[in-house]
Amino acid sequence: MSVIENRAIPILSESAIIPMYNLLKANVVRSRSPFSVILITIQKSSLKNPAIDETAKEFIALLQRKLRQTDALFSLDHKNKMEWGIILAQSGEEEAGAFLQRLHEEVHLEMNQGDRTMVSYAIGVMEVRNSGVPWPLLIQAGRRALQQSSFPSAWHIDYVGVAKQQERETVKVSIIEDDEIARDILETTIMRMKVDHVKLQVRSFQDGLDFLQSDWFYSSHPHIILLNDILPRKNGLEVLHALRAMPNNGKFFIFMMTKRNAEEDMIHAYELGVDQYISKPFNLRLLESQMKRVFVRLWS
Repeated sequence: MSVIENRAIPILSESAIIPMYNLLKANVVRSRSPFSVILITIQKSSLKNPAIDETAKEFIALLQRKLRQTDALFSLDHKNKMEWGIILAQSGEEEAGAFLQRLHEEVHLEMNQGDRTMVSYAIGVMEVRNSGVPWPLLIQAGRRALQQSSFPSAWHIDYVGVAKQQERETVKVSIIEDDEIARDILETTIMRMKVDHVKLQVRSFQDGLDFLQSDWFYSSHPHIILLNDILPRKNGLEVLHALRAMPNNGKFFIFMMTKRNAEEDMIHAYELGVDQYISKPFNLRLLESQMKRVFVRLWS
């Protein structure tokens, strides 16, 4: 996570931050890019010690300098506690943890002197991969985790999984194969696959023309295509050309199935936009593993 030095970002109110949160979480499934919300509570051994208050101000000023312009810093007024929050856009909990580690090192070097050692930082990190978690529930879960923490050190981090569970995403699979037996075997194999966070919609076509005349491939869903290269009407290369000519062709992951093993044929297919070249006869278990790898890449 890169930072921009000497460009302090403003401190927003909670009411101003909620629209940003709602926008990011609404986009999280489509973009497949998580973000993180961080709660920070400063625990003070002496509420009336002015040195402690000054340390808190210095800490917030440090945050303002270290955060990116795409991130957000906000204040929370919760029972008179010193509580702030951060939204790290396009950063999962691993990146958030790395950022907090660097921040801890700077706090230790610059701020832990004299009475400042009396300050403890309780931090909750919540990675958001689910668009269904409302703001009040997220903040409540973060606060509950911090309240239940024993604060064994001056810098304590809890990772809270309230919004980390991925939503099930619809992925379409098209089998374009003129051999009825092979088509049925492929369809049965794919429909039996168990893939976390993915709902498969499978449909078979007997040739390229049948597929291209359907409206099956016009949706915005990720789409895996098992495509035979030799077909009676509209061969595999023609289908491939039509799909790669579409403006949103990046949603397609295309497996080209063929009996031809010539190096020139394979190179030509890859140059036209094939993602995976499969020589017949192929191992169904290997194909299943290759497809599952595609599903993993949806959130990588």
